[in-house]
Amino acid sequence: MYGESRNCSNPHCFNPYCQCGENCRCGPYYQCGEHVGQMPAFKQPGIYPQHQIICYNPPVEEVPYAEYPKIRTTVVMGPNSYVFGDVYVDDDVMIGWNNLIRADSSSPYYIGKKTNVQDFVLIHCHPGEQIEVDGKNYGVYISDEVSILHHAQPHGPLFVGRNTFIGENVSIYGAKIGKDCVIMHGATVADYVTIQDGRFIAPGQSVWKQQQADQLPAVPSKFKNLNQEIVDHYYRLGKSYQRNTQLFI
Repeated sequence: MYGESRNCSNPHCFNPYCQCGENCRCGPYYQCGEHVGQMPAFKQPGIYPQHQIICYNPPVEEVPYAEYPKIRTTVVMGPNSYVFGDVYVDDDVMIGWNNLIRADSSSPYYIGKKTNVQDFVLIHCHPGEQIEVDGKNYGVYISDEVSILHHAQPHGPLFVGRNTFIGENVSIYGAKIGKDCVIMHGATVADYVTIQDGRFIAPGQSVWKQQQADQLPAVPSKFKNLNQEIVDHYYRLGKSYQRNTQLFI
């Protein structure tokens, strides 16, 4: 897929494997496709001007193959955010500032469409562990239109269903979380519990036994539209940063 060495004199091209030579017409936001002038499906690996890093994982026993992330070109990604390894980031995701997503101890990961990963979020997985989704194993699977707020730590093996809200400083370590859930700020979810669709976890609450998970209440009416409001705002905000500043790729 990639050339063995760079052959490009274009100072605006950040593809470390570019083979376009003097014909390269890439810019900071759209990098080399199969043909000059064609926008590729995925962002190219490398270190970008605002220190975004897209890089392969180093091979270890649990993840023996080095893989590059596959980040769709419609994704927006802020300064000092890093993605390593076999991570598929689908269309229109917003990744804010200072995030770390590394599939170096288990893989693959999937992050669904229009999900927002805000700031100082760490996404990782326990070495060699996975969760099954539609017949395929993943270290971390985050569905479409999920909100992951500042300083959250979603740790796999993990499944998060569509339209779920994960608040600030939420700690998750091994879980299957249904769709339409609201996990409020400072909560803890652990020990591989399963949380059904449409459940509510209060601020600071700990859920680490399946009996606790089974007793969770439905999302209160005042919070039912919370996540969609956040998804809509961060979708528009990320696109505006990309259009109007040089901070996002």
